[in-house]
Order: sequence, then structure tokens, then C-alpha cells
Amino acid sequence: MPDSRGASRFLGEAKAYATKAREAEEQDKDFKRARDLYLRAAQAFLEASKASSDPQEKKLREDLAETFLAKSQSMGPQPKSSGSSGSSSSGSSSSGQQGSSEDGAKEVIPIERPTTNFNDVGGLDGVKEEIRKAIVYPFQHPELYEMYGKKAGEGILLYGPPGCGKTFIVRAAAGEIGIAFLTMAVSDVMSKWLGESEQNVRAAFDAASKNAPAILFFDEIDAVGGRRDEDQQSAGKRIVNEMLVQMDGVQGPRDKVLIMAGTNAPWDVDPALRRPGRFSKLILVPPPDQESRKQIFKIQTKKKPIDTTVDFEDLAKRTDGYSSADISQICNEAADIPLSEAIAGKPPRKILQQDFYEVLKKRQSSITPWFRLAKASIEKSGEKDIFQDLFAYIEKYA
Repeated sequence: MPDSRGASRFLGEAKAYATKAREAEEQDKDFKRARDLYLRAAQAFLEASKASSDPQEKKLREDLAETFLAKSQSMGPQPKSSGSSGSSSSGSSSSGQQGSSEDGAKEVIPIERPTTNFNDVGGLDGVKEEIRKAIVYPFQHPELYEMYGKKAGEGILLYGPPGCGKTFIVRAAAGEIGIAFLTMAVSDVMSKWLGESEQNVRAAFDAASKNAPAILFFDEIDAVGGRRDEDQQSAGKRIVNEMLVQMDGVQGPRDKVLIMAGTNAPWDVDPALRRPGRFSKLILVPPPDQESRKQIFKIQTKKKPIDTTVDFEDLAKRTDGYSSADISQICNEAADIPLSEAIAGKPPRKILQQDFYEVLKKRQSSITPWFRLAKASIEKSGEKDIFQDLFAYIEKYA
């Protein structure tokens, strides 16, 4: 949900970075520093755009982000040439650019202390128990795990159709244990500049280590850690290789960093990332079952004027195969009906069962096409045995 305070904070940071960048460029002629500051200004404008609820403001800040990104790129390759040389000095150079220092990392990689926990997650009891066994119980009972020679946590890859709560349940897992939560989307990792994407991956792991114990979550991991084959661009291969190096480090100095990832296309994730010691546990996050859908309807309408005659059990039955995001949208569209009537001059009224029915006449499940794609993709990959849990849903919904 957009946050006006967050948008203002990022906007202030963006303007400050842009001002310092111009000073560095025009007054000090320090083009390397100017380049880094323009990049940070672009990142802050992008975050301000994400946090804004006004479409025009979002577009304006996106345009500013693109402008400063192009400005940073135009400042020359000096930082990249040193960062890609492979010398020991490249490490210090890259840390100054992408925030591998504590303050810089926090600016590039958001660090949260979630207050949500598994009680806030409707249903998904099987998924929650798998996560408990992998990362919650080891922190709650460290002496037992030490006794049996087991380390806390292991890499977990959550997969399933879009809009079913993969990111939310990982954030709740961090809140369940009371540890830091860091998340990186593809946009946070990918870069056109040589060596920049790998530096972003390293910065993420470094930031998580400095805030350990922590969960580091990579969203859309298939776009970052895709299969390394002959058709893949060299930049993509370097990112996967960097991921492999960093994940192997979890077993050593990063043993208090719990690595999790989410994907809608697990068959596209490089098999090397899915082997034991890396993302060794694959957990399906399925569409919500009937009881879960009922709870989601209640949660999504908690702050809306719902008539007492609304039957959530009936709505849950009618939305088999719908995602959590689908149900959230249904609730919003049902509220739009009496809202539009009130704006047109009719007396304000509560949301009725019929309003939900009107929405359901027009809104189908958004994830049915995904199941069809999943079936074709898994059969093509030859990994049907790995995704057996998914096929029961494919047979039902595809």
C-alpha cells in the first residue's frame, strides 16, 4: 500500500542526492562521486514513485528516475572499470557505489522489522509448518539443533501462481521469529552496467549479514537466477554465478542469514541454485482453500461497511481457484458499486451480497492461464517429479 510519509522521505533523499551530484559534477569535477550520487538519486526517485498513490506523481518521479539514471550512465565507466578488474581494490570501489557499507546498503536495500506473523496469514497451514521446521524452530530451540548437529535455516524456494501470498508469508516468517527482513526485486538487482548486477547481489548478502539474524528474500528469482545455458546472455550467467558463490557462503560466515526466494516459474530457476545447500527446499504456495478464502474475504472487508447479511461462506465457495489478490480486488470492486451510487446522489448504503455477485459475473480467476503455462513448461523441462505437488492443482484448474 502506498505510504505518503515514505514517499516524502524518498523524495527528500532523491532531491538531496541530486543536489550533491550536481555540486560534485559542476564544482568539484569529481565525476566518479557525481556518477554514484546520480545513481542514488535515480533509485530514491524510483522508490518515491512506488510509494506514491497519485498516478501523475508516480509517472513524474519515474521520469525523474530515468533522467538521473541516464545522467549517471553518461558520467563515464571509471567506477566500472575498477570494479570489474578482479583486483583487491575493486571490492572497496564497489562497496562505495552500491552500499555494501552499512549506511549505503540500507539506502539500496530496505531493511524491515515486520510486525506481522503467521497469525496474520489466512490458511496455508502446510506451508507455514514447512517454514517453521526450516527456519523458525531452529531459532526458537537452538540448543536442540546444536545437539543434533543441525544448522539454523536452509535455503527455501517458494513457488506457485501469482498473487497467492509468497512475499507476505516470508515477511510473516521474519515477524514470527522477530528478525530483520530484507527483500530484493529484480529491479533492485538488474543493471545495464558491467559488473553492477553482481555488486547488487553482493550488497544484498552483505547487508543481511550486518543485520543478522535476518531473512534475505529474492523476489522473481527466475529472472535473476535463470538457467545458465548457451542462449543466456553473459550478464545473466554472471549473476547466477554470483548467487552460487554467495549462497555457498551461507554455510560459513553467513550462517545466520536465511535465504528465501519466490518465483512464479520455478522450472526456469537454474538447477544449480536448487541443489542441497542452496535452495534445497521447494515449497508450493497454492491458491487458498475454501476456509482460507473465507478468512481473506473477512480480512479484506474488515474496514468496509459490510451488511450483516453478507455470506462469506457462500463467497468462498464461489471463488474456488481464485488467488488472494483476486479476492482482494473483488472486495474493492464490490465496494465501488455503492460508492458510485452515493457519488451519483443516492443515499449511502452498506455493501450487499448482490454487489459481490455483480463483480463475480465479470471477474474470472487470474491464475487459470498460469496453470496451463505451468503444465506445458514442466513437461518441457522434464522435471515433473520435482513439481509433483503442483500437478494435483494443474489437473483441477488447468
